[in-house]
Amino acid sequence: MSMNQVFYDGKNAFCRHVAESIKKLDKKDQFRFSSLEGKKARALFIGNYAFLRSKKSIVFLEGERVWVKANAVFRLFWLLGGPWKILGSLFVLPGFLTNPIYYLGTVLVRR
Repeated sequence: MSMNQVFYDGKNAFCRHVAESIKKLDKKDQFRFSSLEGKKARALFIGNYAFLRSKKSIVFLEGERVWVKANAVFRLFWLLGGPWKILGSLFVLPGFLTNPIYYLGTVLVRR
């Protein structure tokens, strides 16, 4: 099984909070976490993919699939399973419907 990689904006409180929450809930140890400001992200997201390192983002690499922002968060909850799968089922909605809620979280959550 290939490891799923989660990248998050380490300078944004909302992104950090989401990443920390997923880490705590990930009892199967199925995700690896890295900051978008780190060496791994800088090496991976280059050229046409540099936009994935944008501020206030969460990027989830699931095999060949790339999930960003709200859809990344919902997909992570889906994969956690259990009761989280209900919230995670929102990953099927298009980003233009879910990202406004995500952006609101990035503005409201400040630590």
